[in-house]
Amino acid sequence: MILQFYIKGLIISLLLVLIFSALYAFTYLVRNADKPWSVRRNRIFDLILIAILTTPILSFAVLGVLVILNIRGL
Repeated sequence: MILQFYIKGLIISLLLVLIFSALYAFTYLVRNADKPWSVRRNRIFDLILIAILTTPILSFAVLGVLVILNIRGL
């Protein structure tokens, strides 16, 4: 049962991180079009690493919310 909540939390957090990362990457690339490609590429790589590290942490937070909602019957 907990594994099901973890998988749901992982999927939800992955979607959230992908949406926010894509939005940030798009705005960064549009605003900093005058910077060299290597600087923009390094920022995108940093964004990917942050997304990879943030997703499991956020999934545990979503897991806690899902468990609480399940206990309360919502």
